[in-house]
Amino acid sequence: MKRITALLLVLVLSVISAPLSFASENKDEPQDFQKIISDIQKKLDSGTSKDVRKQLSSTGLSVDKPEKLGEIKPKNIIESGISIFTDAIKAPLVTLGKLIAVALLCVIIGSVSSGKDQLSGILELVCLVCTVVLITDTLTKSFAAIKDSIQSINSYLIAYLPVFSGITLAGGNVIGSNGYLGIMLMVCEIMGLIASKVLLPFLSVLLAITLVSCINPRLRFSDFAGSVKKIITVGLGLIMTVFTGLMTIQGIAGASVDNVSSKAIRFAASSFIPIIGSSVSEAYSSVKGSLGVIRTSVGSIGIIVLFIIILRPLISVIAVKFVIFLAKCVNEIFGQPRTAELLKSINSVLSIAMSILIAYAIFFTVATSILMLTAFNAGG
Repeated sequence: MKRITALLLVLVLSVISAPLSFASENKDEPQDFQKIISDIQKKLDSGTSKDVRKQLSSTGLSVDKPEKLGEIKPKNIIESGISIFTDAIKAPLVTLGKLIAVALLCVIIGSVSSGKDQLSGILELVCLVCTVVLITDTLTKSFAAIKDSIQSINSYLIAYLPVFSGITLAGGNVIGSNGYLGIMLMVCEIMGLIASKVLLPFLSVLLAITLVSCINPRLRFSDFAGSVKKIITVGLGLIMTVFTGLMTIQGIAGASVDNVSSKAIRFAASSFIPIIGSSVSEAYSSVKGSLGVIRTSVGSIGIIVLFIIILRPLISVIAVKFVIFLAKCVNEIFGQPRTAELLKSINSVLSIAMSILIAYAIFFTVATSILMLTAFNAGG
């Protein structure tokens, strides 16, 4: 009798205290949720510069306001790109004027010294050297912008990747988040090594070979930069295809396994927990849905921040390439084939640097989108 009385007393106390406990949890839940959102936003901001944070805040997009993503219009993006291009092309246009002046001066002097092959060869060499001197500063700034952009992406991803993969992991996509984190960290290490140790020396050697081949055509290195550009472009395409295919297969397979696990958890909760089993199962689904909203917001912000980081240096390099292309056309019209060939090779070297940056950005975007999609299909 005493045992029955004690059991009934415990049951009554549990029933009385349960509503109070749940009321307390519901009261504190919004504050806890906002704290989590605030911590995520601070962690993401820690990997970005002040300029990037300022541009992101101008859009109003944040982790707790994912609906702002739908307010970003293509018209605003195009206008922003045109504005950056207009600002970026001012300095290269000055260089273009100097290059045209050098080409015109060489034409005038060449017309006076016509019939003298030795003097014509010296004149072409002087024209090449002057072109290189005029364009060296612009090229150095372009290479430095690409290098700084890759390093800025790495700094941001070091803060971003653990947050995004952690949210995805908490949402139930265990296999996909682990694969994403491992592959992206490896890519970050490789790109950091390329940016700090390989990129600038490699591009400088290419420019030196290009210049030597234009000065001495008998070396037959005139199309060396173009060939290297094709090799690197094809190589980047193959590497991106392999990694993207690996992440896609891993994500789909992982989503299937995680989906089965999620259904098993909900079934076990509703079947084996007495009285409140169905409520626990619904609460689990609600938590997963909330994490899905956070994951989508963080993933979208990550992609947008990445494009904000690369937009200005990328458009600056495009402006330089456009100016060099115009200078090449002018030299061809003025009958300066060796200078035109040099400018064409310089454009190929710039294309190599730009393709590395674009491939890095595209791979991150595709990998993040794949993880978001597979996590959504897994019921998160």
